[in-house]
Amino acid sequence: MPSQTSFLGLIRDATARVAEMAGFDEATAQKLALAVDEAATNSIKHAYGGSEDREVEIRFLDSAEQLRVDVIDTGRMIDPARIPEVDLERYVSEGRTGGLGVHLMEKIMDSVTFRRASGRNVCCLVKRRAGAGRKRC
Repeated sequence: MPSQTSFLGLIRDATARVAEMAGFDEATAQKLALAVDEAATNSIKHAYGGSEDREVEIRFLDSAEQLRVDVIDTGRMIDPARIPEVDLERYVSEGRTGGLGVHLMEKIMDSVTFRRASGRNVCCLVKRRAGAGRKRC
């Protein structure tokens, strides 16, 4: 997809549809779509600095145990270890907005990992099926 926020709705819709086809209920599919939206938004806003002439690649891998979604970009690497922990009560009381994307992804997904491979950033999001063992990216 082009690195434009106007395409985020399409990413959400595609993710929800794939998740439903993979057997997840509608509520879970919508949560997965939100997590993938957050990852794509991070690619656009942070890795690409808002540049609209780049690409964000979304890959889906459905297996018996899990649905895996890779969000891939060629932008600047963001070190997830440098993302501060969030005190949600303080965050809300201060009236802050934004900056919760990674925390939200981690709350929704069973596994969220980041890596750099062949000059590309890969955010790997995994949602396991009920009763499935622990598999990661």
